[in-house]
Amino acid sequence: MTTDHAAGMDLAPWPGRGFGLGFTILRDPVAAGFGETPGTWRMGGAYGHSWSVDPVNRLSLVAFTNAGLEGQSPGGRFPDDLTRAVYSDG
Repeated sequence: MTTDHAAGMDLAPWPGRGFGLGFTILRDPVAAGFGETPGTWRMGGAYGHSWSVDPVNRLSLVAFTNAGLEGQSPGGRFPDDLTRAVYSDG
């Protein structure tokens, strides 16, 4: 489920990511703009819940919101800001 089945394909909504069976899979952290490690998988839903698992760092992030588009992952600002905060140095 967490193997990139879209290897070699450019997935415009998810730069630096591929797609497994239900999750985006991080290929390139620089292109994605996050500090997660390659192989991190994430996804979210239409009403704002999102989750990601970074197996290298043994880290899971889960956010349940009722924020519609703002809370969607990828693309919503809240889950992206949450991920950047967790991986920041400060």
